[in-house]
Amino acid sequence: MISPAIGGAILVALVGWFATIRVIGAWQLSGTKKRLIVMLSWVPWMGLALGAPILSGLITLPSAINLGGAMTVGMMVSLVFANRGPRQP
Repeated sequence: MISPAIGGAILVALVGWFATIRVIGAWQLSGTKKRLIVMLSWVPWMGLALGAPILSGLITLPSAINLGGAMTVGMMVSLVFANRGPRQP
C-alpha cells in the first residue's frame, strides 16, 4: 500500500505535469517538438515530487526509482495511445 506522503507526491507530479501539458499545448510549435517537450518535462516533476519523501526518509532511493520508473512508463504509454488518432471502422 502506498503511504499518504507518496500518494501526495504522485498527485503533485501528475497535477504539475498536466498543467505543463496545458501550457505547452498553447505554444506555436510543431507536434513533434511539443511531444518531445512534454516527455522531457515529466522528469523534473517526478524528481521534485519524489525528492521530498526521499529526503524526509519516507521512501528509500531504490523504491523511489522503481515508483518513478513505473509512473514514467505509464505516462509514455498514455502519450503513445493519445497520439494514435481515431480508429477507422
